[in-house]
Amino acid sequence: MGAFRMEPARVRAVIGLCAAFAVVSAGCTGPAPATDAGLAAYAEIVAEEDARGLAGLERVRAHLEHGDGTARAYAARALGRLEDPAHLPLLETMLDDPDPAVRAVAAMAMAQAVFRVDPGAEAGLAGADEIGRVRRAFASRVGVEDDPIVLGSLAANLGRLAQPGAEDGAVAEAERAAVEAGLAAIAQRLAGPAGDAPATTGAWACPTASCEPMAGLARGIEAFARRRPGTPLSPDLLAATARLSSVSAAVDGDAPADAAEVADASPGAARVRRLAAAALVHADQLTPSDAARLLQDEDWGVRRQVVISALRNGADADTDTGAGTGKVIRAGLQDPDPRVRVEAVRAYDRWMRPGGCCEAILRDMDDDDPHVSNVAIGLLARPCPDPEAQRQALANRAAALADGESDWRGPARALHALAGIAPGEVGDGVAGAARHTSPFVRAWAARAAALAGDVAALEGLSGDSDANVREAALRGLGAVAGAAGREAYLAALASDDPQLVMTATRLLVEHAPAETPISALLAPLARFTAAERETERDVRVALLDGIGAVGGVSRDDLAPYLTDFDPVVADLAAALLSEAPGATEEATPRPLPRAPTPDATRLAELARSVVRLRMAGLGDIVIALRPDLAATNADRFARLASEGYFDGLTFHRVEPNFVIQGGSPHANEYAGDGPFSRDEISAQPHWRGTVGLSTRGRDTGDAQIFINLADNVRLDFNYTIYGVVVEGMEVVDTIQEGAVIESAEVLAR
Repeated sequence: MGAFRMEPARVRAVIGLCAAFAVVSAGCTGPAPATDAGLAAYAEIVAEEDARGLAGLERVRAHLEHGDGTARAYAARALGRLEDPAHLPLLETMLDDPDPAVRAVAAMAMAQAVFRVDPGAEAGLAGADEIGRVRRAFASRVGVEDDPIVLGSLAANLGRLAQPGAEDGAVAEAERAAVEAGLAAIAQRLAGPAGDAPATTGAWACPTASCEPMAGLARGIEAFARRRPGTPLSPDLLAATARLSSVSAAVDGDAPADAAEVADASPGAARVRRLAAAALVHADQLTPSDAARLLQDEDWGVRRQVVISALRNGADADTDTGAGTGKVIRAGLQDPDPRVRVEAVRAYDRWMRPGGCCEAILRDMDDDDPHVSNVAIGLLARPCPDPEAQRQALANRAAALADGESDWRGPARALHALAGIAPGEVGDGVAGAARHTSPFVRAWAARAAALAGDVAALEGLSGDSDANVREAALRGLGAVAGAAGREAYLAALASDDPQLVMTATRLLVEHAPAETPISALLAPLARFTAAERETERDVRVALLDGIGAVGGVSRDDLAPYLTDFDPVVADLAAALLSEAPGATEEATPRPLPRAPTPDATRLAELARSVVRLRMAGLGDIVIALRPDLAATNADRFARLASEGYFDGLTFHRVEPNFVIQGGSPHANEYAGDGPFSRDEISAQPHWRGTVGLSTRGRDTGDAQIFINLADNVRLDFNYTIYGVVVEGMEVVDTIQEGAVIESAEVLAR
């Protein structure tokens, strides 16, 4: 392992934020356990938590009484991660723990315990009672809590509690009012003695250097408003939100709102303002004066929220007076930050284009930032009032594909957009793109051919050497050829790419079920099953669904799957066999052994490590591991990186102002490392620069990663974070579809 050095200031920042187990809630809440016993306790907690209670919870419960507060906090969080309301009584006692860090985590754990409760189901009253119990426990704590960090945690978790189902409107409104009153009470507490912030009608200052309590309050209000978009906030809560939208730092050295240095730094005032502005947007209560003021904010994230408001509500988009939508959109188009311009061009397309305007979209095709440019190109797949100018602009950009040395991302999208408005003019372009060396370009060629109805091109691309190109071609054939593509669909079933086989199965069922021999689906099912890869569940479920739709399967064909290693597959096989008259089958799955979890020595090592991704032609991205947030996923990421797993893989998904996603061996959503990893939900917000685990449902991690390009708090409490970019966010911002991870290595810091 080679030496790795960071600048001293950054070393201090990283150690302060990410050293061994310094964080258990939404920011830096206390010191790390300094003893081997503390690490040993955490390792024991991780082992039982990862087994989801199947190995018992003896050590978790024992560590709820550990002498070290951080160990108690991890034990409480582990119970919450089980997402089982049965643990609420025990967790509620932790709200009285003498350590504020434990109380903060207990609030998160209680809310997580009811995360999957459905108050709208037939047993809705029981669900509502469980959620109500959490709310009432929080309300009781607010009145006596004197720690601002804990109050912030109570707010963040109160705001996300599920509301009772719509079948009982009176109950729903009463519960909503109670949650709203609780948030308003926390706002008052933070503005009074607990927070030492000025209790005035003007702007607030953060009560601590990190702004964490105010960020917790803002997170809670934003989550509350997001759950019922368009529903006004109460006057008290609206007043608190307006104050938060102007919050400032109480001390010098406000933590960076951007991720230029340390992405998950304890939240600065700018992050609080972003969240408050977002809440006003969700509630449709961003007034013209608010918009005018926030458009002048120094933080791009605040200005972006104003433009998002214009994107959602463009009733006066044709006006440029005051702070009307039209003025906001035009200001956004001229903003110096590309992340604001991305939202502005989307808003322009939605509200001003219908009135006959495409000028800004055509102009933004040439924006210096590729995110802005590519979004604009994508919007040009629909006709503009001046179709000739649009056609010529797209044709000129698409022609650059012929130059193998130029960047292909914009030209490939332009070819696709051109096919949408002038399908008869892309034949030569599709033919050229179909011969391109990049499989990403050939996939774009297949999508363009589908829009153009070019069956011959699609048939040719359906035999491409790259599975993603074939999959795009099959989708196109399904749309334009239907049953005539049957042979291509059948041929694709021989692939080892899950996504391709899933698409082929769907198309066969949709277009040619009667002509599909059951053996054609049973063969890939047996092949994928023999590989014993948990993360190939989706393709096996798709094949079983296809088998059920095609019909004619015998018991002997499916009986082996009754004891499958995946309980989902075993249950589905049992359900299919039980459809026969008089048949009743029972699944008895035999799960694969779980991978060992990291021990105390490994956890300490991970806490001192970073993973460096060397991006071909772009630079380095350095990710500090966060075993304190997600022990098993940080361990897996580091292990795979050290084994060379990520070398040569790509970032296949780029969503401007959202995430980049990559690390798939097949460069798509459905291929990854073999075993599932468990979700490890924490209170850490999905701030810009945090690194998360891509999943397709609970506990389905396959080692694909995503990096947040913006503060994506809608992902909070639902997706695992196990790292944070501490160097190279400027590289992250330049990544486009197909960017190659040249190498990944684990280094000491």
